[in-house]
Amino acid sequence: MKKIILPLIIFLFVSNIYAQNTKVHDLIVTAQKKDSLNMFDEALKDLDEAIKISNHQNDTALWMHGKVSYEKNDLKTAEHDINEVMHHSHKHAEAYFIRGLIKAKTENFEGAIKDFTKSIEFRPNSAKAYYDRGLAHAMMDEIKQAMQDFSRAIELDPTYAKAYFNRGYWKDIMGDVEGALADLLKAKELNPKDKEIYLELAVVYARNKKMKEACQELENAAAAGHSISDELKSQFCK
Repeated sequence: MKKIILPLIIFLFVSNIYAQNTKVHDLIVTAQKKDSLNMFDEALKDLDEAIKISNHQNDTALWMHGKVSYEKNDLKTAEHDINEVMHHSHKHAEAYFIRGLIKAKTENFEGAIKDFTKSIEFRPNSAKAYYDRGLAHAMMDEIKQAMQDFSRAIELDPTYAKAYFNRGYWKDIMGDVEGALADLLKAKELNPKDKEIYLELAVVYARNKKMKEACQELENAAAAGHSISDELKSQFCK
């Protein structure tokens, strides 16, 4: 009898673990879909259940909970979730990345750079990590490092419109007009719905006395819904 009972107990135990893992996985997948649709509260409910079932041992569920909490601007919860992940693992690239975003949002740019750097160490092909580290460098007036990060983000993802936009912006500040226009026009090509790109192009053109081009970009910005473009157009485009 004992020979029958012991294997049965083991089988039931393993089956229960498998069922739990499957349920957790399904909840995470569903939460990811809801997150992509900006259904943050619904995503968090699924992740709360996944975390409960896994007894706070599933780092993917914890990380996702931190990510969605950050997107809801609940930085306290996000930081708690990410710190819990890091308690389990010090090599979680996504956890460092989210913590970097949290620090950047609270204007701890030096700390953000350190976390983005750790994220890149564990996931060196992340264009997003380079881009956000570039933004943090720029906020600390470390423009050379920022430009290097924007350029690396573009190397990793040649369709990264925001990286072109920010690199173009800083090229203009540093007096590289041709380089700025090239990057901004590329950003416009990649993301023609971004009204800020049109406005920045207008500024660069106007600063360099190319008013015809500037007015055209103001027209584009107004068509895209930029609130101040019509006012600027009425002042400078007669």
